[in-house]
Amino acid sequence: MIIFLTLFAAFFLRIYRVSDFLGFWFDQGRDALVIWDLIHKGKIFLIGPTTGIEGIFLGPFYYYFIAPAYAIGRGHPAAAAIFLSLVNVLAIYLVYLFGKKYFNRTTGLLAAVLISFSTRFMQDHRWLSNPTPLPLFAILALHALMQKRWWLLGLSVGLSLQLEAASAVFFIPALLIILWGKFNKKMLVGLLFFGLTLTPQLIFNFRHQNILFNAFKTFLVSQRSFQPQPISFLSTRLKFYYDTFTPRYFRTPPTALLFSVATLATFFLVWKKIPGKPLKALLVWWFTPMVILLFYHGNKGYVWDYYFTGVFPALTLLISAIWVKAGPKAAVIFLTIFLYQNISATSAFLRQPQPAYIALTPQIQAVDWIYSQAAGKPFNTDAYVPPVIPYSYDYLFLWKGKTEIKLVPDLYTIQEPDPGHPKLLNAWLARQDSYSKIDKTIIFGPLTVQHRIRR
Repeated sequence: MIIFLTLFAAFFLRIYRVSDFLGFWFDQGRDALVIWDLIHKGKIFLIGPTTGIEGIFLGPFYYYFIAPAYAIGRGHPAAAAIFLSLVNVLAIYLVYLFGKKYFNRTTGLLAAVLISFSTRFMQDHRWLSNPTPLPLFAILALHALMQKRWWLLGLSVGLSLQLEAASAVFFIPALLIILWGKFNKKMLVGLLFFGLTLTPQLIFNFRHQNILFNAFKTFLVSQRSFQPQPISFLSTRLKFYYDTFTPRYFRTPPTALLFSVATLATFFLVWKKIPGKPLKALLVWWFTPMVILLFYHGNKGYVWDYYFTGVFPALTLLISAIWVKAGPKAAVIFLTIFLYQNISATSAFLRQPQPAYIALTPQIQAVDWIYSQAAGKPFNTDAYVPPVIPYSYDYLFLWKGKTEIKLVPDLYTIQEPDPGHPKLLNAWLARQDSYSKIDKTIIFGPLTVQHRIRR
């Protein structure tokens, strides 16, 4: 009953007012357009979203994975977001099962509660993007590793690489460390399934003059993206680790610091009481990306917190195992502070009239208003968005039924705020004024929508 209520609460927190808090931006619009072509035109593809590294693309699994949700939801982006929330609730259940099987039931429950009620994890799981399903496949890989189900391990790691290579790439060295000296012929089945997941990208690569291989070569060899770094760089990177992990459990700097010190101290006191095999696997799974990234300076040195999406389940299980072994009183104090801070923060977040970013609800309101004003007559559209390419509005108008037409007198514009680039925004407004005059202006949240008449 406890785990059922926990999972139900987790799902509710992730879908409540889903459209109001769903960011539908450049990446989301781009992905939705690709999936639209898959569903409505039968267009098959071999690669998925781009990465931050020039010339390197993810595999297509993410697109095929969420396409049924778009189809069932008749194209509504919120349907895909709800599906990803459900995927992460399943991941929470598998985290619970892992803790229950390899530690004890209390550890599994505590880990499930931490992920379910963490404000930051809740916000992560609302992100309509390719890294979001990764926790499910990461915990599947850990289950497969412990149970020696090599086919599932190879498949999970391969699909994880297609979801977010910057996070899942560290699964490979972690597995090599964990399995060092234990290799056998049965593991070849895992390698086979892993290789099968790379097939679409390999075909794409050979059909396009080794574009992926050459990009990897440039990234690893020519740019020397991994090499020893100065002390100042290392200290900055360590601070980034701290700022990435601690806010997902405690909401204020003092409690986050206290929690970090107490957890580390408790670990040294109780580590001998924790089952060794799962403890080693989780520690290596968590530590491997942190160690390797200390040497990374590629892609202009950018490292984002979602690079650790695949290790959050392992870290949460570690924290839960430590605090359960610390004793009932310590675990209750830890959990009470955690729940108080995160439930308060989650409540404040979800009670906002609207978030401080562009969200799907005002975008749909703007598009619907344009259609109602047009009243069936042909019209043109133009949208200003800070990333310049308005894929989000391209999709929303396509979803609502707009087709390409020649220039007509009626022009509808949608303007997103862009305080960081006033010159670009002013240039766009000047261009609109040069060939049209404003007939009507209406505001939807942060969006300014105008009906213009071409001169």
